[in-house]
Amino acid sequence: MGHRVNKIVDVYRQLIRFPEPVSACISNLSNKNQTILNTQWSQHDLERKEKVKFSRDYLLSGQSGSVSVDFRSPNREITNELWNEESPSGSLRAVVKKVTKKDEDKYFIEIWEGTFKSQCIDASAQSKHGKIYENDEQFGSFAWSYSEKSLLYIAEKKLPKSVSYFEPEKKDKDKDKEEEISRGTEHFYKEDWGEQLLSKHLSVICILDLESGDIRVLSDVPEDLFLGQASWAPSDSGVLFVGWDINPYRPGLIYCPIRRSGIYYLDFKSSELKMVSEDERSCRSIRVSPDQSKLVYLDNEIGGPHMQSSRLMIYDWASGERNVVCDIVAAPAAGEFPGLHVLGLPKRCWSTDSCRLVTSTVWRSSVVGLMFDVQEKTMKTITPGNKSFEVMDVNKDKIVFCCSSPNQPQYMAVADLPATGSEVNLTPIDGQPTPLTDSQYEVLTLIPTDDRTHPKYDKLDYEAILVMPVDQGEKPPLIVFPHGGPHSVFTTSFMRYTAGFSTCGFAVLMVNYRGSFGFGENNLRSLPGRIGDQDVKDVQAAAESVVQSGRVDGNKVAVFGGSHGGFLTTHLIGQYPEFYKAGTCRNPVTNLTNMIGVTDIPDWVMVECGLPFDHTVVPNAEQLSQMFNKSPIAHIDKVKAPLQIMLGLNDRRVPPKQGEQYYKALRSRNVPARLVTYEGNSHPIVSTEAESDAFVNIVSWFDIHLGLFTN
Repeated sequence: MGHRVNKIVDVYRQLIRFPEPVSACISNLSNKNQTILNTQWSQHDLERKEKVKFSRDYLLSGQSGSVSVDFRSPNREITNELWNEESPSGSLRAVVKKVTKKDEDKYFIEIWEGTFKSQCIDASAQSKHGKIYENDEQFGSFAWSYSEKSLLYIAEKKLPKSVSYFEPEKKDKDKDKEEEISRGTEHFYKEDWGEQLLSKHLSVICILDLESGDIRVLSDVPEDLFLGQASWAPSDSGVLFVGWDINPYRPGLIYCPIRRSGIYYLDFKSSELKMVSEDERSCRSIRVSPDQSKLVYLDNEIGGPHMQSSRLMIYDWASGERNVVCDIVAAPAAGEFPGLHVLGLPKRCWSTDSCRLVTSTVWRSSVVGLMFDVQEKTMKTITPGNKSFEVMDVNKDKIVFCCSSPNQPQYMAVADLPATGSEVNLTPIDGQPTPLTDSQYEVLTLIPTDDRTHPKYDKLDYEAILVMPVDQGEKPPLIVFPHGGPHSVFTTSFMRYTAGFSTCGFAVLMVNYRGSFGFGENNLRSLPGRIGDQDVKDVQAAAESVVQSGRVDGNKVAVFGGSHGGFLTTHLIGQYPEFYKAGTCRNPVTNLTNMIGVTDIPDWVMVECGLPFDHTVVPNAEQLSQMFNKSPIAHIDKVKAPLQIMLGLNDRRVPPKQGEQYYKALRSRNVPARLVTYEGNSHPIVSTEAESDAFVNIVSWFDIHLGLFTN
């Protein structure tokens, strides 16, 4: 077994050699003949036990299909950098740095002009706000004005310093340096936005005047709105931002773009605040066109499944007219567009002529590039095949994609904006990583049997991605891998764990059961009220079909999943105790009855159980009974498969007690179980130390309990 563990460790080391793209930006200094591309990447460093972030710049020439790299800069590790933004003309660059000295965080805004730093503003010294928000993909923003005279960003609101009632008052007060004090409030509860958005309590929009160096905090905003995703309005006339309703309390927001929010415009001249979006919707991703004549954004209805297809909206700045560019697609026919399934639009997505918009979306089990004509309200796909193509940046009528597949790590490719109706002609900027020669994949389409058809949405299918090790000589063991969410999806993108499992000799079946993101709205909405049944049976039917095909060893089947995938893992070993020989789950939902009182998303429990939710809800005895019957713990007495449970101890979404309760229930029934805990990790267990340790433990657990290797 020691030799096998060394091989597993070596597999993981080999896989983390491939860096992951973080961002790509086509410089505004680019022209027809030459493209300047600024990129950022991240990579695990096992020795330092941290994820290292670095930048790399390119000078490209030529047209699509024949682009050459004229210069590639050395990698430069990035530390303490929250933002790095180029000005519209390309002549200036603004960088926000966070520096910690004597346990105090300070924020500096640097302005770089050509070859030198022309300004460095100590934002903390002005005491106008608290911490500057990083690029958290939810609230944070940092933007140059069109005039290049100001910068706009989001920060934490500065509140009076909380001190004890019993702290003596200072007698020799310096009025100029006096800090506002709030006595007796140091233990008051400060509400945040839950999982991965901790310590974000009250936000403000800040504007830095580069001529004076002064910071102004905008005050003409209602206090019941939480502000984020701010950008400059056309002609620098004001600020556009997303405002989230904070009353009566804030449920978890990350991965939940269904909370009440609107797009607002604050006019500097009149101080008037105007709502740009429709009322009673959930809105995000404001993107102003290059000619400043219009903007687009995404919107959803409030409530319901946390992830659902979105509308693409357009707002005409002069007339105030609002229209739908892309609507919800309920029931796409085979091969048809299933609707826009995306968390957010690329930061830049417009063509130079302000007529077309480029983005990517989940389309069944792939990520595809789309181009919308916003005037004609038409859409065309622009990427080929069953790989995944994520749009990273659009500028100067050029597009940067992140490309990958289950057996090929991520790489960046560039293309010119294609003519309407044409696909892009992609050119990888550093070549393509060699596909992993020890695995291959295919997408399987599955049709529910008559006894599993949905009573309302009967004609629904689903998919699974099967990744197979190559030339094993014998049938490989199978890992059944349902995704979390449940309204999430596995795509034909590279996943380190899946690639690692395959390299270690396992077949991996990633199941996009009915209810997954990207298959049309009816498919997605078919699951609420049927969790623990429809999703479980879909996964089991997919697993059985692969076993019956004779391609895997049906006597050596394991199951692995996280969050709702952990919910399904524990359901599957309970409902099909003879089929699964081992399981591993990460941060699993195991008991819905006590989940609702401790999670940051109580509405998730009610909605997925098919029950109505509002902020006042307190489940009654009948509803709690329904929750219990849909929970994996209801099947605990039938479980036979040894189970390994992995928990992030800082998880606010599925608190660790869920997994701990299930672990204790197994132990008391003499079912082999192991509990692995990771401090400093929340719902996604992704720190370098935790992710690497978890991979080795997962494969080793399956090795032992499938009888592949002895202890």
